[in-house]
Amino acid sequence: MPIRSRAASTKKNSTSSSVKKTTTSSTKTNKRNATTSTKEEAINSNQLFIFLLTYVAYIMVYFTRKPFSVAKATLKDHQVHTESELGGIDTAFLFVYALSQFTAGTIERILGAKVGLTFCFLGTAICCFTFGSSDSKQLRSIGWTINGMFQALFFPFIMSVLSAWFPPSSRGRAFGLWTTCQQVGGFLTSAFGSYVLGSDNLTWNVLFTWSAYGAITLAMVIFFLLKEKPDKSQKPTRLINKYANRFDEKKNKNSSTKSSSTTQKNLSFCDVLFLKNVLNVGGAYFCIKLVRYIFLGWLPFYLVEVLEYKASEAVLLASIFDVAGAVGSITCGFVSDKIFGGRSIIVLVPMCFLTGYFAAIYPHIASYGRYYNMAIMASVGLCVAGPDSVLGGAACSEVCDKAKRPDAITTATGIANGMGSVGAIASGMLPILIKELYGWDALFYCLGGLSVTGMLCIFPMALTGFDEWQHSMKKKN
Repeated sequence: MPIRSRAASTKKNSTSSSVKKTTTSSTKTNKRNATTSTKEEAINSNQLFIFLLTYVAYIMVYFTRKPFSVAKATLKDHQVHTESELGGIDTAFLFVYALSQFTAGTIERILGAKVGLTFCFLGTAICCFTFGSSDSKQLRSIGWTINGMFQALFFPFIMSVLSAWFPPSSRGRAFGLWTTCQQVGGFLTSAFGSYVLGSDNLTWNVLFTWSAYGAITLAMVIFFLLKEKPDKSQKPTRLINKYANRFDEKKNKNSSTKSSSTTQKNLSFCDVLFLKNVLNVGGAYFCIKLVRYIFLGWLPFYLVEVLEYKASEAVLLASIFDVAGAVGSITCGFVSDKIFGGRSIIVLVPMCFLTGYFAAIYPHIASYGRYYNMAIMASVGLCVAGPDSVLGGAACSEVCDKAKRPDAITTATGIANGMGSVGAIASGMLPILIKELYGWDALFYCLGGLSVTGMLCIFPMALTGFDEWQHSMKKKN
């Protein structure tokens, strides 16, 4: 063979080999990318399932919590309990609720979120069935008081699960969307209550006994289907935005590198209590939760006693508060993530102020008629729901992330919710006391003042967050 021909042949073979290698490499890369994409889709699918499962679970929590508020006026009218007895049961429930919140972190470490949630659903089912089926005032009171313990643990346990499945950058939207379950649960419970109380064939007892059966069902579902956190090989991605921000990935890598190089000691309750801004969040939640619980617990009663609506009509009308609250939660979460980069505290300041304003003028506007009542009720619900959902969940996660202690989220959430519940304890007797001494109008003025006080607790955090946001915007530009 001529030398030139041989060289050409060699070159051709070399080129062919190179093409084959490139093709093989490309095929491997494509397979790898396909595998990665499939894994990411699987993670998102699991994430969505966890979101929906916990969402439905917390709706059921409201079916085991709100029947007492829904049936309050009926219980008084049927002489099942007096007005002061109803206030006393409310207070006892919330007192136990508040104390139990502080133990959430310890119990979660011992039992785990899945076993803990299963245990709580079974416990609340027993309490609801006791209240609905017992003829004894004392037994009903004890049962509902114990129910406060189980109710207190649901939220911190679920926040622990959701925090494990969602990165900080998407928690505002994810938590904001998730917390609409509070309003949906409240609305559905109110609608169910309106149907039962307006029916000739059903009694108030059904509100409690049927809810107990639903809680038992959820206990089984949680136990067999809930996955507390992703596998170690998986990374939580966004629910709303499928592809996570590269900045978040880099930040997570850096934080994981730091945590692996430095062994951190386990934080005690006192350590978490005095983490920067934990008490600020708890103080704000003390005020906001008291406002929300008074509206939730006493609004149907107020509509019947003062504005003279029928019991079934009042319960249904009060559900406007919950419906508007769902819109408020979503809006708050979306604005905090989309505009302020996950700095949810910034959004809470104007919402707390507006809550105070609308609460203070509520009795004056509501007296003009049904549609005015619905409008002002919706305004309060819209503004209070955002702060309530963020302060009890996303704000605690935000505080722990800034302190570089994600392991403290359950305890911090329990502390914030515990302080909120200490405020909510007053929602049992405070309306009765203020009404007797100064009248109903004075109660709503107090609610306005409490909302503004809550705003002042988180105002320094909001200023810091706003400065950080401005700095990040300048960097982008």
